[in-house]
Formats: sequence, C-alpha cells, structure tokens
Amino acid sequence: MGTTQTAPTQHGLWLSLKVFVGHYRRAPLQAGAILLGIILSVVLLTAVKSINENARASYREATAPLSGRAAFTLLPAGGAAFLSDDIYFRLSRQGLKLLPRLNGVITDDSGRRFYIDGIDIIAATSAAGSAATSSSDPQSPAPQSASAKSGSPLSANLDLASLLSGEPVLLLSQSHLEKIQAAGDVTLSGKEITLIGLDDSYGLGSAMVADLSFAKAALKTSDTLSSIEVLDNIGLDALKQHLQQAGIAISSLEIVAEDNGAALSELTGSFHLSLKAMGLLSFVVGLFIAYNGVRYSLMKRTRLLLQLRQLGVGQRELLGALTLELMLMVSLGALAGFVLGLWLGQVLMPLVAMTLEQIYGARLLPGHWQPAWFIEAFGLTAAASLFACIPLMARLVATPLASSRHQAASQGFDTRMQRLQLTVAAALLLLALLITLVEPQVSQYLREQQLPRLLPIYSLGLIALVTLATPLLLPSLLARLPALFSRPGLYRPGLSHYLVAELKVLAPPMSLAMMAMLLALSANIAMTTLVGSFEGTLKAWLNQRLHADIYLRPGDSRMQEVMAKLDGDSRISASYRQYSSPAVLTGQGNSDTRFRLLARDSLSVRETSTLKLFDDTLWQAMEQGGRQILVNEPMALRLNIQLGDTLDVAVGGQRLNLVVAGIFYDHGNQQFETLIEEALWLELGLSPIPMSLALSCNACDAEQLANDLAGELELSRSLIFSQQNIKKIAITMFGRTFEITASLGTLTLLVASIGLFSALSMLSASRENPLARLHALGVSRRELLLMSAVQMLLMVLATALLAVPVAWILAWLLIHKVILLSFGWSLTMDWQWLPVLTAIGAALLSASLALAWPLWRQSRRPLIRSLQQEAN
Repeated sequence: MGTTQTAPTQHGLWLSLKVFVGHYRRAPLQAGAILLGIILSVVLLTAVKSINENARASYREATAPLSGRAAFTLLPAGGAAFLSDDIYFRLSRQGLKLLPRLNGVITDDSGRRFYIDGIDIIAATSAAGSAATSSSDPQSPAPQSASAKSGSPLSANLDLASLLSGEPVLLLSQSHLEKIQAAGDVTLSGKEITLIGLDDSYGLGSAMVADLSFAKAALKTSDTLSSIEVLDNIGLDALKQHLQQAGIAISSLEIVAEDNGAALSELTGSFHLSLKAMGLLSFVVGLFIAYNGVRYSLMKRTRLLLQLRQLGVGQRELLGALTLELMLMVSLGALAGFVLGLWLGQVLMPLVAMTLEQIYGARLLPGHWQPAWFIEAFGLTAAASLFACIPLMARLVATPLASSRHQAASQGFDTRMQRLQLTVAAALLLLALLITLVEPQVSQYLREQQLPRLLPIYSLGLIALVTLATPLLLPSLLARLPALFSRPGLYRPGLSHYLVAELKVLAPPMSLAMMAMLLALSANIAMTTLVGSFEGTLKAWLNQRLHADIYLRPGDSRMQEVMAKLDGDSRISASYRQYSSPAVLTGQGNSDTRFRLLARDSLSVRETSTLKLFDDTLWQAMEQGGRQILVNEPMALRLNIQLGDTLDVAVGGQRLNLVVAGIFYDHGNQQFETLIEEALWLELGLSPIPMSLALSCNACDAEQLANDLAGELELSRSLIFSQQNIKKIAITMFGRTFEITASLGTLTLLVASIGLFSALSMLSASRENPLARLHALGVSRRELLLMSAVQMLLMVLATALLAVPVAWILAWLLIHKVILLSFGWSLTMDWQWLPVLTAIGAALLSASLALAWPLWRQSRRPLIRSLQQEAN
C-alpha cells in the first residue's frame, strides 16, 4: 500500500522538476536573476569572512619572528624602556630556552624608516625546529604557529656567518621584500643592507628580522633588550622560581603570559565587527534580489502550476519540486559566490592589512580558506532562502484552481503584507529609540563591569534595528505614490492616467528591488558622511595640535648636540620640547595597563591640548607644576577614567599618584597616552633628553628651512617635518582607517544596482503584452518608452528621497555611537549635500542604464510576436 502511494508521489515530483527545467530553458533570464541574487549575497559575506578569520588566525599565531610561540614575555617593569642583558644571561644559566629581543626604528640613507626586530637567530630557528618536531607528534594538542609548521629557515641557503658576525643582513617575507626592492636598495651609513626573502609561510608578515648583533649596532645600543621571550612550556610559579634562583627581583619585571591572541583580538574586535556588518548588509541586499527573482519566476509560472495541479500533481509534490529547485539554485549560486568571495577577499586583504598595522600594529599572515566557510555560507543562504520563499511557494501551491480567485487573493495578500511590514517597522523604530535613550546608562554599566568589548556590538545592534526597519516602510510609500498624482489637473486624461494607474500594479513587484537599493544607497551616503566628518575633524584637530612650523626627531644620541646648535639661531623664534616614556597604570581595576607618558613645555600644553573635558581648578594647579595629568580620549573611555580620578602610575622605577585634570582628543590614535607638564617630568628625575623638538619661525618658508637644517645639522631629511607635510601624512594615513569599509559600501551599492537591473529586466519582460496592446491601440513606441522610463524613475526617485533621512540617521549613529564606542574618537558630524546629490544622481543613472536594455529590446521586438505570446 505504501509503495502504491510512493510511486505517484515520485512521478509527480519528477514530472514537476522536468517541467520546471523546460520552463527555464525558455526563460533563462529568470534563472539568471535568482542565481545572480544568491551569488551577490554570498560574495561579500565570504570575502569578509575570509578577511576576519585569517586576521584572527594571525592574532592567534602571533609569535616571535621565526620561533615557536612564547609561553611568557618578560618586559621592563615600572615603565622602563629596556631590560638589561644581565637578566638574559642569568636566566640562560638556569637552562631555560629564551629568545632575547631588541626592536626599534632605523632610518636608511634615503630617509625611509624601517621597524626591525633583533633576535638571536640561532635560538629562534632552533626553537622553530623543535616546534616543528613536536607538531608532527599526533598526540601533541598544542596549536603551532605558521613558522613552526614550516620548520626552520636554517634549511634555506642562508649565510649564517654573515648573520652572526653582525653584518648588515635583514630577513623578511618574500612579498615584503618585493615591495621594498621596488623602491630601491636599502643603505645604512653608506653600507648596503643585504635583504633575504623567506617564504611567506614563516609568518614574518611586514616584520624585518635581524640578528641581535646587527640590531644593537643599528640601534646604537650595546647592553639592553626590549623583551625576553620564554619558550619553555612551564607554569608561572616555575618561572618565578627560576627568577628567584637567578637572583632576579620579580618586581623589576612585568611577566606577560601567552593569551592566544586574545588581547589583539579584543583590540581589533570593533574593526572586524564593522566589516562583518557590511558583509551581512550585502548578504541581505543579495537575498532581496534573489527573493525578487523567485517571486517573479513563480508569478510567471502561475498558469503552469495550475496546469500541473489539474493534471493530478498534489500540493505536497509540487511544493517539494519547488523546494528542490530552490536548493539547486542555492547550491550553484553559493558555490559560485564562494569562489568569487575568496578572490575578492584576497584583493581586499592588502588594504585590511595596511589598516590593521597602522592603527593596531597587527601583522597579518598568509591566509588559507577552510571548507567550513562554504558550509556556513551555504547553510545561512539556504536557511534564509527557505524562510523567505517557502511561505510564498506554499501560498501559490494552495491557491484555488480558478485564476480569477488567485488574482484577487494575490492582491489581498500584498495589502496585508504592506500593513504587516508597516507595523513591524514602527515597532523596530520604537525599540531603536528606546535603546538610544538608555545608551548612556548601558555604556556606563558595561565599562564598570569591565566589558567594553560589548559596546561595539550594542551600537551596531542599534544600527541593525534602523537598517531593518526603514526598508519595511518603502512598500507602503510606493503603494501610496500614485495617490500623489491622482489630483485633478495634474495630468491630462488618457495615457497619463494609465501611467499613474499602472504604478499601483508595478509597485509590489518592484518593492523588493527598491528596498535593496534603499539599503545600499543609505549605507553609501552614511559612509561617505562618516569619512568626510573624520577628515574634517582631523584637519581641525591638526590645526590646533600642530602649532609649530617644523618638527624634528634626531634621536637620543644627537638630541643635545642638535639643541646646542639651534640655541641662538636667529631664524628660530621659539622651540618646544616633548618627552616620552613607557609607564604602567595600576589600581582601580586597571592593573598592569601599559601606556605612553608624554610631557611638553607649558606653552605647548596650553596651546596644543585639544581638551574634551577639563576641571578649571585642576587645570590651574597643573599649570603651576602640580601633580596633575591629562588622559587621551581612547584611554579614558576604555578604562572608564573620569575627571578628578587619581591614577597610580609606575614610571622610571618610581610610583606616584596623579590626578586627572582633563581628557584630550586624540583622533586617529588607538594607543593609550597621557600628558604632564615639563616641570613635573624633570622633578620626577626622568630622562632630560627630549624625544622631539618643535620649532617656530617668523614668516619663513618651512620647507626651505627644513631642507637647510637637514644639511646644517647633518640629519636625514626624513627626520625633519614641516607642519604641512605632517598634516598630509596624517590625513592620508588615517583616512585609510575607513577606506575598507567605504569600499565595501560601494560594492554593496554596486550589488543593489545589479539587482535593480535584474528586476527591471524581468519587469519589462512581463510588461511586453500590455505595452503591445497599447501600441496596437495607436500609442507610439516613443510614448511607450517614455511612459515606462517615467514610471521606473519615479519609484527610484522616491526610494532615493527616503534614503536621505535614513542615511542621516545612520551617519549620526555611526559617528556618535559606533566610532565613539569602538575607537574612542569624538567626531563632528559634517553633513554635505554634494555627496548626497551625487549618490542620488548615481542611483538615477544606474536605473536609467538598467532601463536602457529592456526598453531597447522592447522597441526592437515586433508587435505581432508580443500579441502572439499573450495568446499562447
């Protein structure tokens, strides 16, 4: 009995599938529209996924160059800059595997600055070889770094004698080597540096590795280290015991345990979250396009589905055939989109790597895709497609066999859906308003609970509510658009009346494509406003921050000599000094937070400190040499520091309490920095040698004076900057902060434009019969084309006008919520109408181009063919 029932079921299922295949052979445009939507939804989602996952893998595999992962890193305590070599020698005699490390910046003869890592090459490569051996053990559970997996570079043809004898040799990745060589050879003090490229799998990224002997000579230091890596897999108690046995005071060191990249992942979390948000936005836009294609295809097959029902195919079999068809489309589209997404991720990766390195100091390693990414993309696309399309399919399959009743039911369904969408949109907007009102209290609570990493998620969730709500308003707006032209006297009876009346019919099938365009257009305008606001704020901040004409950093070894030569120079009207030292903040739940302590002379502090908040009494006490401190905005927001708080600071081997007198803006900087007066700096007995000098001159040519000083002081021109040059470098560098996100926004707009083209093509194909009847009644082709163009452009214009207030809201949320909570930068919103009008013009232009081909095809199609198609 069961076999008897199964056979007709399978027959009906396969019959329906064969009929559907034949339908798509006659109408490939419909299948192409569905596949296009799925492909576009998966492309950016996969690209962002590959970027984020490869970045997180790089953070997890961050190691000392060429060595295995360090269990602990020993840093100087109390904010000291260096460790003594003696600590390394004492611990080595305890039998520990150690990696001494000295890093710093060198400037070659052509003025290029390079950050080098000086390490013990033999110790590093031996550790890498041991790690590679242990990683081959199937029972070894510990994850290994990329360099460990690749084995030791000693197997390569390296000149170890040159490396170990202090010859100028640098090791770097092959990709980085190619970039440097394109700009010319690297020479230091007239001697050419030999550059050796290693395979990218060693995980060097953009690092340049030297043997410790050459690094000490290049950095002009002999008995100091930046840090010591402990490579033995031992516990903290065992390490402390070794330190005690070696006679090393634990209080003189800061011991940092391996965190598997957790700290860097948390620091960059907001950046990756914004990328993921843009990827999901593109995914939603692509799904709108795919759903529109499925909806159009089902509408065109309404008669075909009724005929299959009349032939005895059951509702369940018909729904099963439609579901299998959708899953086949999803499989093909997801596979194509996944491949294109991996390629796009590789194209965008250099831009992401540059942004991460400039802002966070993070190095990205070569990435590899994982099959799980495709499974995730396919699963998400399939689930979303089934959720969106199954109700539509079920409704069509279950409709009465009488086509007139089906048409009435379809119109009633559209009306009910518009009401439901309007209700949901109102509820989401009300929820977004409520979340906005309670945001200050929630932000304060999360900071008090030491959960600042949740703030970007909170702010992006607010944007998600607005992004989901506003497209749901669009169908109701488009449905009411004809009512705006229904007043007497606005148009003459006849064709104009038909134009307005047909808008009511065209609005529902076009609403999905318009919703995708609304999302993409709003995001594009919002991102443009964000970038413009950042640039304007940064320029205003730099104008106040840079009060001198020339800035120079000759280095500690030559600073006093340079200051002596500049003293009494008639061309210099004033000089200003800035000091710098690493420091540690303890207490108040901020234990062992490292930051940079800066000091400037009184005039520079008053003129260049762009204060966000300050206390008049404390500010005056600070000017009089009191123990007050200024904290930059990112540090204050991340650590919940308020005016009047007392900070327990360790610097230069001493502990002191400093009261927060103000919080200053520090745009483009994610690092924690503080500022004190020069008098207090000298009182604390810190280094009297400034880190940099600022010079003012009266009505001088700053560029010419900088060139003259470079020759007179025998300094590289790269160590002397004019004010205009610094502004140009800063704006260019930090403008790239949002470049990747803006690029994704532009790509999303491109996706929506392609979707609009697809929707207009399908809609134009469905209107061939009504237009053919109008032409048979005497309406010229020119009038028909003009009427079609006006109808489409009216809907696009209405969508673009709705996008303007939506974009303003999104831009406000991005600037005052996402950027402030994620990066700690307060920006002034700069709304410019020119980019808005440009975006609207681009939308109208893309719509015009999308209309051109369908209208041209209609104009070339014989009238009799369209009428015959209707008869068939």
